[in-house]
Amino acid sequence: MLHDHPEVTTAYAKLSPAARTAWGKHDRATEEWLPLWRHMADSAAVAGRLWDVWVPESVKALVAEALPGGAGDARRLAVYLACVHDIGKATPAFACQVDGLAHRMRRAGLDMPDQKQFGEDRRMAPHGLAGQLIIQEWLGERFGWSGRASGQFAVVAGGHHGTPPDHQQIRALGLHPRLLRTQGDSEDAWRSVQYELLDACARRAGVEGRFAEWQDVRLPQTVQVVLTAIVIVSDWIASSSELFPYDPASWSSSGGKDGEARRLDAAWAGLDLPGPWRPEVPEQSAEELFRDRFELPDGARIRPVQEEAVRMARSMPAAGLLIIEAPMGEGKTEAAFAAAEILAARTGAGGCLVALPTRATGDAMFPRLLSWLKRLPSDGPLSVVLAHAKAALNEVWAGMTKAGNRTIAAVELDGDGEISRPGAADPAHPAGLHAHQWLRGRKKALLSSFAVGTIDQVLFAGLKSRHLALRHLAVAGKVVVIDEVHAYDAYMNTYLDRVLEWLAAYRVPVVMLSATLPAARRRQLAAAYAGEETVEMADALHLPDDAYPLITG
Repeated sequence: MLHDHPEVTTAYAKLSPAARTAWGKHDRATEEWLPLWRHMADSAAVAGRLWDVWVPESVKALVAEALPGGAGDARRLAVYLACVHDIGKATPAFACQVDGLAHRMRRAGLDMPDQKQFGEDRRMAPHGLAGQLIIQEWLGERFGWSGRASGQFAVVAGGHHGTPPDHQQIRALGLHPRLLRTQGDSEDAWRSVQYELLDACARRAGVEGRFAEWQDVRLPQTVQVVLTAIVIVSDWIASSSELFPYDPASWSSSGGKDGEARRLDAAWAGLDLPGPWRPEVPEQSAEELFRDRFELPDGARIRPVQEEAVRMARSMPAAGLLIIEAPMGEGKTEAAFAAAEILAARTGAGGCLVALPTRATGDAMFPRLLSWLKRLPSDGPLSVVLAHAKAALNEVWAGMTKAGNRTIAAVELDGDGEISRPGAADPAHPAGLHAHQWLRGRKKALLSSFAVGTIDQVLFAGLKSRHLALRHLAVAGKVVVIDEVHAYDAYMNTYLDRVLEWLAAYRVPVVMLSATLPAARRRQLAAAYAGEETVEMADALHLPDDAYPLITG
C-alpha cells in the first residue's frame, strides 16, 4: 500500500487569508460551512483510501498502464484529480450564492457581483466546467502543457457532476471571463487564489514532480472514465456532513498529520464500506471445486460442460469472452460461477455481475448467487445487490436491506485512534454478505461487488446518461455473466454489441450462457468483443464458428 508524502499534511498550512475564505460547502439550515481547501483535502484523503482498499486491482492496473510511473503514478493521479475537482467553486459565479460567505471573500479582496447581478449568465459556469478551464490554464502556465494534453486530465473535473461539458459549453464560458474572475482590480486576486489552491493540491497529492512526464501521456478514454467515477465517489463521500462535519471544531485542528488521519479514519469507520472480492485461483480439480462451491446431491458428478468450463477459464486469455452453450438442466449457471471465480482471480476483478432477461429470472437467480457466495473463501465482508425496478418486493433482498439499515456517520475515536463510542460501526465485523446502505439507489447500486439484475443494467453502459462513468466503473471491475443471451431482440442486441466493445476495452471477462444460440449470432457477439479489426480479419480468413472461445454441451 502506498502512503502519502510527508509534506501532505502541511500542503495547506501556508494558504493566504484570501484563499482560506473560499468556501466549498454550506448548510442553509445551520449556516455552518466548510472551506474549499478543507473539502479538497477530504476528497483527496477519501480517494486515497478508496484506491488502497476499495478499487479492484483490475481497475488499478488499467490506470497504471497508461502512466510512466505505473502503480505509484496511478494512485497519485487519482488523489490529485479528487483534490482539484472542485476548484471551480473558487469563482465569482459560484461564491456569490451565499451572501454572508461572499461578503467574507469580498473583504479579503475577492470582489464579485451578487447573485442577481449575474442573472442567467451564471448558468454558463457550472463549477465542474469552470474547474476544467482553470485546471487547463494552470497546467499551461505552470508547466507549459498544451490544451490537448491538459484537457484529457481536466475533463475529470469537468464531468464530476455526471456529464462532461461539450465544446459549445466550453466556448460559451470562454466568452464570459467575469464568471471565472471578476474583471478589474480583483482579477489578479482571483487568479492568485485559484492557483494557490491548485499548487496546494499538487503538494497534497505529491505530484509536483510528475507533470513533466505526464505531459506526454495520452490517457485512454477508459482511463478517463474510471478516474472520473472514482472522483465522483470520493466527492460524494467527502460531501457527507455526517462523515466529514462542517463544525470548525472537527476540522480546524486537523492540519497536522494525526488530525488529518483521525478525520479520515473516523469517517471511514462510520462508512464501513466493504472492499472488493479478492479471489485466488482455485488449485483443486473441477470435480473438487464444484463440491466445495455448490450443494451437489450425494453421488452426483459434475457434467462435461461444467468440467470444460473450468478448463477453458484456466487456459483462455484471462480478459476474454467465454460462451457456454448447453441444454436446460446441464448446470450452466454453476459452470458460469466457477468460471467467474477463476477469471476474477486471473484478472484482479473485484466482483461479479449476473444479468438476466426479466425480473422474475433475476429473482430466481439471486438466492443461487447468495448460496455460491456463502461457500466462497473470503477474508472480509462482501457487498451484494439485487438490481431491478421491483427489487424491494423480493423477500430475500428486502430482508437483507432491513438488516443493513443503520446510521452512516463519523465515529468517535479514542486517543489511540480506536473506536470509542459504544454501538459505533466496527470495521472488523465478521465476514458476510451485506446490502450496504450507502450502496443503494439507481446510481450506486452496481458499485456493490456482487450484483444480480436485469439485462438493462448492463445495456445502460452503452447509453448516454448522467453519471454514466459510475456504471462503467461498476462493470470495469467485475466479471460479467449474461444469461439467456439468445432471448434478446434486435434492438437490444445492438446495444449489447456496443457494451461488449466497452467491456473488451476495460479487459472485463465476459461469460455468456445460452441453450439455443444461432451460430451467426455467436459470431456477432464474439466479433463485437474482439473489435472491428479482428472481425474483418476473421471474415477475410473465413474462420470457422468454433474459432472463438466456446463451450458446447
